[in-house]
Amino acid sequence: MSTKKELLEKRKALKKKKPEFVRKDKHKKKKLEARWKKPRGLHNKRRLRKKGHAKNPGQGYRAPRQVRGLHSKQVIPVIISNEHQLATVEAEKDNKGIIISGRVGDRKKNQLIQLAQKKKIQVLNLNPEKELARIQERTEQRKKRKQEMLKTEKEKEKKKKEEEKRKAEEKKKKEKPAEEKLRGKAGLETEEKNIEEKKKLEKQEKDKVLTKKG
Repeated sequence: MSTKKELLEKRKALKKKKPEFVRKDKHKKKKLEARWKKPRGLHNKRRLRKKGHAKNPGQGYRAPRQVRGLHSKQVIPVIISNEHQLATVEAEKDNKGIIISGRVGDRKKNQLIQLAQKKKIQVLNLNPEKELARIQERTEQRKKRKQEMLKTEKEKEKKKKEEEKRKAEEKKKKEKPAEEKLRGKAGLETEEKNIEEKKKLEKQEKDKVLTKKG
């Protein structure tokens, strides 16, 4: 009886010979999808398996029963995307390995890889050590970018404040001569008023003296 390794090699060889099953007339019409659809026409040459037409899927293309659904590392693959799903996998009992979903982000992926290494579960779709190093490098790059952005923002704020200060000083300089002019006008008016009041007082005193003499 052949071993699993031999059967997996046989499956690999069979897969190389296996044709691609594409929908009939896909090459003729752009609107048709490439995915397989069973031909159903009464006179359909592919349904009737006529010579010279593309092959239809059949049982003869199936992998050996003992290795059906197995990964090339001789374990059953389980797709996971969180810690709860990982907890259900028992590698030694069920002969399972995990495939971490492509939708999982770096932070969660890092946690899942570390947990899998603790539990001694095979990660089938990536190299754990390389992936951890890559994630660390990416997080460091993100931190650097964030620091640079904060630095530029601070510099922008500083420049903005300096510009506002400069504008305020310029405004004050412009307003100063106008104020001085107003003050000058006000000063002249007050001086004129004072002179007029003095004249009035002098006149009143003269009138008093004249009335006394008379």
